[in-house]
Amino acid sequence: MTNRHERIQQYLDHMCVQVKAREVHNDLRDELGNHMEEMILDKEQEGYTEEEAIAYAIEQMGDPTVVGKSMHRLHRHRMHWGLLVGLIGLSITSLLLIWIFTMNVADEKYQSLYRGHVVYTVIGVMLMLFFIYFDYRKLKKAAWWIYILLNALLWINPMITTDIHGNSRYWGLFGVTLDLTTASVWILPLAIGAIMLDKLRSNCNMQSILTYIAMVMLPAVLLFQTLDWVRLFLFGIMCIVLFGWLTHKWLYTVVGAVITGSIFLLLLFFADQYGRLKRLSVVLNLQDDPYGSAYSNYSIIEVIRSSGWWGNGIDTTFDRFKTSYFNYPGVLLIDVFGWSAGILLLVGIIWFVASMVKMLPRIWDDFGRMIIVSITTMFAMQIIYSLAMTTGKAPIISISFPFIGYGNHLMFDYAMLGLLLGIYRRKDTISKKNKKIRQKVDADVLTNS
Repeated sequence: MTNRHERIQQYLDHMCVQVKAREVHNDLRDELGNHMEEMILDKEQEGYTEEEAIAYAIEQMGDPTVVGKSMHRLHRHRMHWGLLVGLIGLSITSLLLIWIFTMNVADEKYQSLYRGHVVYTVIGVMLMLFFIYFDYRKLKKAAWWIYILLNALLWINPMITTDIHGNSRYWGLFGVTLDLTTASVWILPLAIGAIMLDKLRSNCNMQSILTYIAMVMLPAVLLFQTLDWVRLFLFGIMCIVLFGWLTHKWLYTVVGAVITGSIFLLLLFFADQYGRLKRLSVVLNLQDDPYGSAYSNYSIIEVIRSSGWWGNGIDTTFDRFKTSYFNYPGVLLIDVFGWSAGILLLVGIIWFVASMVKMLPRIWDDFGRMIIVSITTMFAMQIIYSLAMTTGKAPIISISFPFIGYGNHLMFDYAMLGLLLGIYRRKDTISKKNKKIRQKVDADVLTNS
């Protein structure tokens, strides 16, 4: 910022008082101050004295309070009301479904599910509110620490906790269950992307590509050791998508996807001691064992067929399969309210994800855009597969329906959506210098790709 006359500084100070977003104060001072100085210089060349030229410039700019309020309207923090309304709809649906489930299941061990669901929802909403008002750009500075911490936790995790089928995922903390591998799959791609963003965008050479691969391989190996193959698969897909978006080198991305997929299949064939491949392939022959390994798939199909357009009502009878309904919220919704409710849920989900995607071109900050790509992709993968499982024709795996399904994943769902809303909230407060830098980098990337 150049040295300016005291009256110009006072004018700019008064104007900036009206603008609540402090992030843009320096930009506004530079933009309006330079404009005023140009007017002053022009008038001085016409023979005006300095004081007369300054008075003219201030008069032309107008009342600083009015100008400041106008700048505030342009650069204020904003809320994405569409996403918020969609979230409220999903939350109400979620609480309604788990209430219907607990009211209709006589087994006492399921009666506490509603209370636990409410607890996870409340914690999730609190995390969402925190990230809405948290400056997400601070995460970039902490990316290395986050990466190291999560990898260390994944490394020690199998030593201190074991779950069913040897899978090590859950930690108990103050009475709340924390799914470490789910946390890692959400957060590690963000940390890796933050660390590699500038390197891959500005200088995408073999060294930076190998560095990215090495950073991905470490948590991938640790996730493999926890035997959480579902989260390992999601993490692999997310990192491949992120690499393609960061580098725009789609040929390398496709090759990486083929290699990763081949390795994953080989591991399923030769390193799967718990028969996961057999359980995944059951959908190819559902009729062979409808009351054995294919029981859940077969039951879902029967429920969907018998529901009709308006369902069986809230007082529907819950049989053996339906005692696990909290794992299949879409099936419960259709059983109780019918195909019409299922179609309404599908339309709402499509609109919800589309709203996330539409945020991307409105964000100028590259780090914010990277977060949106990562989080939206993760939500989309989980939602698409959850919808596929609702048909009964897809293998049943441990992917929970975001925002609707029961479990501690709700905390991460709400937290990640809060991060998206926080990025959108600041979209009009990002420095114009950053906008120009991103436009230049994008042009360079497209030229080199």
